Amino acid sequence: MASPTTDQADRLARAVLRQRLRVKPKEDVTIETYPSSLPWATGFVREARRLGAHPLLLYEDERSYWTAVEDGRASVVGSPGAHEWAALRNSDVYVYFWGPEGLNRLRRLPERTSEQLTAFNSKWYQLARKAGVRGARMGIARVSEANARLFGAALGPWRSKVLEASMRDPAELRPAAQRVAGRLERGKTVRIRHPNGTDLTLALAGRTPNLSLGEVTPQTQATPFGSMASVPDASVYVAVDESTADGTFVANRTTTTPYDAPLAGGRFVFRDGRMVRASFRSGGAGFRSAFGGAGEGRDRPSFVEVGLDPELGAVPMLEEAEAGAVTVGIGRNAGFGGTTEVGFMSYLTLSGATLSIDGAPLVRRGRVVAR
Repeated sequence: MASPTTDQADRLARAVLRQRLRVKPKEDVTIETYPSSLPWATGFVREARRLGAHPLLLYEDERSYWTAVEDGRASVVGSPGAHEWAALRNSDVYVYFWGPEGLNRLRRLPERTSEQLTAFNSKWYQLARKAGVRGARMGIARVSEANARLFGAALGPWRSKVLEASMRDPAELRPAAQRVAGRLERGKTVRIRHPNGTDLTLALAGRTPNLSLGEVTPQTQATPFGSMASVPDASVYVAVDESTADGTFVANRTTTTPYDAPLAGGRFVFRDGRMVRASFRSGGAGFRSAFGGAGEGRDRPSFVEVGLDPELGAVPMLEEAEAGAVTVGIGRNAGFGGTTEVGFMSYLTLSGATLSIDGAPLVRRGRVVAR
């Protein structure tokens, strides 16, 4: 598919740098990209200068990345030099265009190699938080011909939806997000129903919900990974009471993530606070392998999430952001308000459901009705 036009790249940069990251004159803006996203990234360079800021473009060559992996030097890739750490420490704003491009190739890597390639991650977020960085991880970078084939998606519509959602002003969604968050924080019992056989009851625990609107705020910066926002994103999620869950949750959206095989036709059955049975139309082998190797807490309810974006629906890696979509997770929820620290998390998403809190609808047949 053709590269974005200069106008498209500039409009995306304008929306992200002005509305989501609120770049100010004289701020230092670092933009990291791979070859496939370079036309988008250069739009951010131009827009940063229009704002009177100072852009720095970091370019990672795709072929060189994979050459290092093939040569057994993944640990070098995952250990940035002092000059790269210095760039992070001195950045006010950081924009990251995901890479490398081919997710299918990343999925085939041995676990040890994957861990070596991302060994820098924890330190990166610690330094970003300490430096007060405001950043964005750009989902448009993952919309490519190779990934469209991987997910069975039509490339043109996929890119159009992601681009439109990325340019949306988060302020448009904030009132609804705050209403949803208020209900989730004050409520006691969640019930989710759908004609497909879903009827699940969860318990809330008075925890503070997370508003994930693709922007960085003082509130998100106070959390471990809140210096960087995913763009686009549009949902509210909260860690639930880990000891309460009864019933069945049946997905009608595929769960797609960058590193795992898609989970299609998923079904979780809960009893007495534990997920006692999981089944899938496809993708179950990967789930069973990860679940089987996980420890205590892998079967506990983790979170419930409500999507808010009216334009997204069945979009790869954004299914849970669809307006009115309900997502239920199991496993890890430490880090966003919960107590389960197991190194495993999975989730399923359902569109068109009714979600009630203490008997009053929050989502009715896939439409957010929170007041």
